[in-house]
Amino acid sequence: MNVSQSQDRTGVRDGRVPASSNLTMLTDPSSRAAEAYRSLRASVKFADVQPPIRSVLIADTGSGDQHSAIAANLAAALALAGDSVILIDANLRAPRVHELIGARNDSGLADWLAAENPDAFAPLVATSIEGLRFLPAGSAAKLNRSGSSPADQLGSQLFVRMMERLQQDADFLVFDAPPLSEVGDALTIAARTDAVLLLVRSGRTKRAAAQRAKESLDRIGAHILGAVLTDSGGRFSLRG
Repeated sequence: MNVSQSQDRTGVRDGRVPASSNLTMLTDPSSRAAEAYRSLRASVKFADVQPPIRSVLIADTGSGDQHSAIAANLAAALALAGDSVILIDANLRAPRVHELIGARNDSGLADWLAAENPDAFAPLVATSIEGLRFLPAGSAAKLNRSGSSPADQLGSQLFVRMMERLQQDADFLVFDAPPLSEVGDALTIAARTDAVLLLVRSGRTKRAAAQRAKESLDRIGAHILGAVLTDSGGRFSLRG
């Protein structure tokens, strides 16, 4: 895969992207929201499960666009605690995490999958947060030209190979994906990750929709760590 910027042996592009003003963990670290992200971090890091959680998906039941911000801030919270973290935007249909991080989206996961070269470096981007690297979604148009849907590619052995390689180089992988109610992409990733945080928005997510999402995750054997209950003001809590 061709990447315009030079890379080191881990595939991280030279230079660091600026910290985005949209990350609560950076802009308002003493806020209630930041404390909620720290609690969420603790739930992931110290969950009493074996093997320990090293990869987590934010699975949205249809709460709007909050899933990207929660994924990005959780990844930042983990990195700020001293862990090595790779944040992966696997929403190949409508990526948004790069806007929150302050990175470009000219090359990323979709481009790597389209190249079909398992030995190529994933085009990770270093961020201004020590220990946090980012894999943008990239150009889904290349996948479309190959005739494959994002769900097909995310369910491929090539994607599994990429996850395994990234896991060797990080303490945690944090995934963002499209809502469960829209396409099958998130379910495909959930089957591969160690844990799933189910995002439910108070007053907006219908109980039936949340139940369907849980049942879908249960059918594929996903480990649901808990439900992240958010309100209209963006605050949230984790429910077991």
